[in-house]
Amino acid sequence: MLANVFTKTLRDRQLGILIGGFGVVLTALLGLAVYSGLDDTFVELFEAMPDAYLAVLGLGGASNTGSIILGQTVSLMAPLVLGGLAISMGSAAIAGEERDGTLGILLGNPRSRRNIVMSKAAALVLLVVVGGALIWVGSYMSALAFGTDMSAMHLGGAMLHAVAISIFFGFLALALGSWSGNRGISSGTTTGFLLVSFLAAGLLPLISGLENLARFFPWYYLNSAQPLANGADWGHLSVLIGASVVLTVLSLVGVARRDLKIGEHSSGLVDRIRSHPLFEKVADRVFGKAKVSSIAMKTLTENLTLTVIGSLTILYVAILVGPFFNGLGDALTDFADAVPEALLALVGQADMSTAEGWYQSEVFSLVVPGALIMVTTVLGAKALAGEEEDNTMGVLLANPVKRAHVVTQKALALAVVAAGMGLATFLGTSGGILLGGLDVSYANIAATSLLAVLVGISFGYLALAIGAATGKRRATALTAAGLAFFAYFANAFLSVSEGLADWAKLSPFYYYLTSDPLVNGMPWGHAVVLVALSAAAFGVAIPLFERRDLRG
Repeated sequence: MLANVFTKTLRDRQLGILIGGFGVVLTALLGLAVYSGLDDTFVELFEAMPDAYLAVLGLGGASNTGSIILGQTVSLMAPLVLGGLAISMGSAAIAGEERDGTLGILLGNPRSRRNIVMSKAAALVLLVVVGGALIWVGSYMSALAFGTDMSAMHLGGAMLHAVAISIFFGFLALALGSWSGNRGISSGTTTGFLLVSFLAAGLLPLISGLENLARFFPWYYLNSAQPLANGADWGHLSVLIGASVVLTVLSLVGVARRDLKIGEHSSGLVDRIRSHPLFEKVADRVFGKAKVSSIAMKTLTENLTLTVIGSLTILYVAILVGPFFNGLGDALTDFADAVPEALLALVGQADMSTAEGWYQSEVFSLVVPGALIMVTTVLGAKALAGEEEDNTMGVLLANPVKRAHVVTQKALALAVVAAGMGLATFLGTSGGILLGGLDVSYANIAATSLLAVLVGISFGYLALAIGAATGKRRATALTAAGLAFFAYFANAFLSVSEGLADWAKLSPFYYYLTSDPLVNGMPWGHAVVLVALSAAAFGVAIPLFERRDLRG
């Protein structure tokens, strides 16, 4: 038995922080690998970009390739990833326990409401700090590995700002959840405010007369002092820390004053509609009468914050990329000419002098599949192995449902999440194309988005199968993510080798961008292969799960 709420929270949430931190570090490592040695053309490319773009990314002080890559890592990716994870933890701390009907179990022990809130808050802070330290050390080691000049960079100071703003958003979610008892309101409102703050702090300083309004948005205190170039700004950090302390006090007051839902497991919107007399008969005919009839909906609800963060990240990146293509002009052409073929392989041999190639390199090569695979592998690992480790699988199987039904419902939820992120990809790219006045086929955008969804599902179902066989969530997630990472590089480098090119067909990524779908449209043969890979992984997961002795 775990000693207290603090250690239990650490155990339950450490996997997400580790995966998120390693994901950010791998992205930084990949960026340095791709663009190392291209200082002149790379910096020229960024100097040609509008101030608004650089302001949103927090790259106002970037001066060389290393500072640009690491600037994006610590000033954009790290706060988005850590902030999203902190929001998930903050919204689950009280409102999540109420929704799951487990808050009564916690309060049944000799622990006060205040103790539970403070334990959850302390665990949130420690996990975000660990995640920030992981990203900082990993980024530093990546820079050393590629000989990046870091004499003018303050990675530690920039990471302090990223950690502070992540804790702020986590505590905002905690406060909203403590007062409302509704995890959806807590995570949704905080996530929306994070994204509004992100855009407002970057764009308001560029509008005459509205500069000072940016100070009302937390993201202003992340990048405005350019901590990567100037080091930590303790005045700005004090604002974020002070606001976090205030939110902690508000959380304590909210929990103390409100009638908590003890031992009540709240149903989702779909379940409430189904139980209504007007819809009950129709719902029973469509879905059946099993007592556990919404495993898929439960899974979707539990992973809503991660899904929203992944989808909105893709959406905003895809929208932002479009308007800047025409403004880059000759700088982009010169940069594309300077990139060696081996490095172009990492972005699918994209011709960055064209609109299709620009979007393939900046959005579809890394951002979209990276976000999709990160989300789907986490969901796949949690689907079965996570239920076992949390000792909740017995609750599911105690109802009149077969193991195969549980696997199917979890797989369905994963596919719905991937499809939603694919829709965000299509909408964001279409919006960016429209804003930039670019000539790219919307049908081809849809085809490429669908291929990305199929890649995400294939690795998600791979994680599902590994979890079905092992029952170990952490090992499952890391194995699936590692295989995805290996498959990506295998396809990139094998495809440019004359003697080994055919071996690239063993990688799922070969069937993603190799046919250049943004230009040529849907390669139906490749899509069928990806569907077959997903079906095979799903088909293997069912017998593996049915035949194994599950842990009680």
